[in-house]
Order: sequence, then C-alpha cells, then structure tokens
Amino acid sequence: DYAGFDDTEPTSRSGGKGLVIRRLKEHHHYQRLVMIGDGATDAEASPPADAFIGFGGNVVREEVKKKASWYVTDFQELITSLAIQTK
Repeated sequence: DYAGFDDTEPTSRSGGKGLVIRRLKEHHHYQRLVMIGDGATDAEASPPADAFIGFGGNVVREEVKKKASWYVTDFQELITSLAIQTK
C-alpha cells in the first residue's frame, strides 16, 4: 500500500483515468484534453483523451512509448515546446 493512496478514487483502478477524463470533458465542456503520464493506466486513458504524451524522465517503459502520440524524457522539452505552440 501507498501512504495517502485512496482506493475509492476512480484513478486508483484500471480504466479510472479514462472515466475521469470523460467526466472532465462533460463537466467543463473541454473540446480537447491531452493526457501526460509514464504508465500503462495513463496510456489507456487515450481515448477518451484526445492524445497521450508519454513521459520517460524517470523510467522508460517501451509499452508506454509505443502508445504515445509524443514521447519525451525531459520535462523541460515538453514545457518549452508547449510554450512555443501557444505563442
């Protein structure tokens, strides 16, 4: 068990992150939502996420890398690229 881990939250189980993304899109009327993560449950959330950015800054997981629309190992690369895109 993890300290502070709440197993009643939907994100604690398989498919839960996708459920949360669907709820966010419905509640806030987001047209696009991108999931960023480093694990299999992050990758499985796309769809309903419109894209999945895999992160391998701590551990490179080949399965996550294969499922990612974009894969980064340096979080600063992601921040810099997104900042450029919004200008």
